[in-house]
Amino acid sequence: MKINKNKQRGATMLSWLMAAGVAILLASAVVKVAPYYVEFNSVKGLMKNIASEPGIKNADKRVIYSKVEKYLNLNNLRSLEDSYYGSKDKTKRIKNPFTVTKLKKGNKRKKLTVEYPVKTNWFYNLNFLIDFKHSVVLGEPDNKTGK
Repeated sequence: MKINKNKQRGATMLSWLMAAGVAILLASAVVKVAPYYVEFNSVKGLMKNIASEPGIKNADKRVIYSKVEKYLNLNNLRSLEDSYYGSKDKTKRIKNPFTVTKLKKGNKRKKLTVEYPVKTNWFYNLNFLIDFKHSVVLGEPDNKTGK
């Protein structure tokens, strides 16, 4: 009986192909989802800018919503624009992603909240559903989120 001293080392071709397939699937998922997270960071930035504007603490809801709309028109935030402008269409019945609420604790403090879903197709009939939510207290210098 002959003893084989050279044992196989490394991965076989099949294991390399499987690893490459998994890597390609993960890369395609990142490519599909990453732009929406970049857009959400822009949304957080515009909310921080709105919250830090002078006089916003005493502004009424119409003024706050007009500032939000101005920022939406300047920046190209496609998924949020679809939710925002779709909520104004009475036939679609979509909830407005931006809400202004009064905080229970504190005098006349208001909170601006954005909450919107994003659905994107990944592969054939598989989809990603991402729910974004962020809040800022209006007129606060450090823009703490109010719960």
